[in-house]
Amino acid sequence: MTLIEALHQPLAHIAPELFADSGTGGLTVLDDGELTDDVYADGCEDIADLLSGGVDPARHWLPTWAWMHAEVVEQEAFRTINEGANEAEYTAHRYFVVKHPAGSERQLAELFGKAVGMRKTVRYLPIPADQVFRGKFWWPCPVCRWPMHVEGTEVRCRFPLHNAAYFVRADSGKGRPLLQPRDGSVPRQPAARPFLSEGPQRSVCVETAVWRHIVISGVSEIYLFERMESLKKRGVEVELYPGKDRYDLLIRVPATGWEMRIDVKDYGSAVSLADKLRRKPPAARTIVIPDYRGEAQRGELEELLPNLEVLRVSDVRDAVKKQLRKAARR
Repeated sequence: MTLIEALHQPLAHIAPELFADSGTGGLTVLDDGELTDDVYADGCEDIADLLSGGVDPARHWLPTWAWMHAEVVEQEAFRTINEGANEAEYTAHRYFVVKHPAGSERQLAELFGKAVGMRKTVRYLPIPADQVFRGKFWWPCPVCRWPMHVEGTEVRCRFPLHNAAYFVRADSGKGRPLLQPRDGSVPRQPAARPFLSEGPQRSVCVETAVWRHIVISGVSEIYLFERMESLKKRGVEVELYPGKDRYDLLIRVPATGWEMRIDVKDYGSAVSLADKLRRKPPAARTIVIPDYRGEAQRGELEELLPNLEVLRVSDVRDAVKKQLRKAARR
């Protein structure tokens, strides 16, 4: 009970010497007895590092997202379908999971069959109770499309940087409940989806580990892929997850001989990300971070990883547009 009470304050307050040189020191684990959104956003990366030195007994009771590295999650999630799958099937499957992390079980199965043409997919489980409003409705995050957390009349994505936080409107008692954005910066509110706990239409979603390590980073990967696809007529070529995900994107502008190989990374700590990349150098020489990680993290990564190019998603867009302008002048 003493430990539980202590975890309601930043870790650096609990053990100042231990967290003196760690960005994790500012992490608060609990808020009113529940895991904070910061744990879901960034804390799991640090827990994974802590438990990564072989098989740890904690794996038997910790939730999977708490101890799985992103690489392990990917391997576990796609192992059953990757055997015998060609590169196109692998890419289509991974694309599907990012675009459809939740929904009706039957509808997902039908969509998967049409989009991927395979029978096996990653595991989908019933939507947890804390992501359902009064046992009747759930809302997809407008950014990642995973069911948002529900606490009373507050509804929010557990990944804080998606900036999706709402209130259930008081006048929405009849029919489907409506949401009201917390403030003007929040994306337009999504429509409520009916929740079914049984039957072929039951409401399901991918596991938390898959959402955290595959869907969240996949949002930026798919965004860039679709933006580059829209520029095909202007001379842009793009490949998604080439070589069964040796890296995330290959973008070319043949008219200028330019190309960029990209790995998208979404980490709260630049130091942790840099350590991982030093231990396992990426196949791509350009690391791309989401814009919400900011210019400050990009600058920090540039200092920590002088042999790699570090860009934001918007920087990649700008680089491609520059190449298209260059091609048009030829």
